[in-house]
Amino acid sequence: MNRVAIVTGGAKPDSIGCAVVKGLRREGCEVVVADLYEAGFAALHDCLCVKTDVADPAAVEKTIQTHGRIDVLVNAVGGSWGITQQDLVASPPRGFRGLTNCELSDWRTILGANLDSAFYCARAAAPHLKKQGGAIVNVASVAARKGIPPGSEGSSGPYAVAKGGIMAMTRQLALELGEFGVRVNCVAPGVVASGRFNRVSQISKKDHGPEGHLGTIPMGRVGTVAECAALIVALCTDDTSYMTGVTVDLNGASYAA
Repeated sequence: MNRVAIVTGGAKPDSIGCAVVKGLRREGCEVVVADLYEAGFAALHDCLCVKTDVADPAAVEKTIQTHGRIDVLVNAVGGSWGITQQDLVASPPRGFRGLTNCELSDWRTILGANLDSAFYCARAAAPHLKKQGGAIVNVASVAARKGIPPGSEGSSGPYAVAKGGIMAMTRQLALELGEFGVRVNCVAPGVVASGRFNRVSQISKKDHGPEGHLGTIPMGRVGTVAECAALIVALCTDDTSYMTGVTVDLNGASYAA
């Protein structure tokens, strides 16, 4: 029986999530894509695509029940300014929103898109994963390691906090689900040449990305969605069968944990 994987945020062609979907398909998984970006569904004709607002727990519960079996959950959805259908294609708002000057609506939206969504999905998927074991992989960010420098365009203080919560949630879920053979890990990418990076670059300084000055990356370049996806897919397979509760940094040494 083929394994079944649910990937949130996997419909945008320039995203880490979409690259993960393709990688899991190459591994022979049946893939359910949960996303608001319906425009990307047509290109994923070999997947089951379900329009889902993962910041809505009721919508998550409905999508989780779609297939009936879950072996893998990848929480790839997220964003530093929002995940509504308009946000998915719009440029980021100008200016830096820190913890002390953001609106309460910014705080709730960004934590909802990143931290709450991963919690809702993991909680809903857990009963299915417990039946036969499996894997959860969460996507955090280098922002959780070092924060977002004030003045950075296209990101925010709440985003860094939300991604820090993802790391803590990964550890806690690993402890709670380990006895059922469910592994829970996290990948924390640095600056990646995704659609988010490209949209931020249009409004930012040439040498700045959403996580700050690009000159602070010792490898001298940004990462690719393919590089991130390869690691995430590996964490979903039996090649990493004794690895759980871990956050793996993938950032060109811009932060060396």
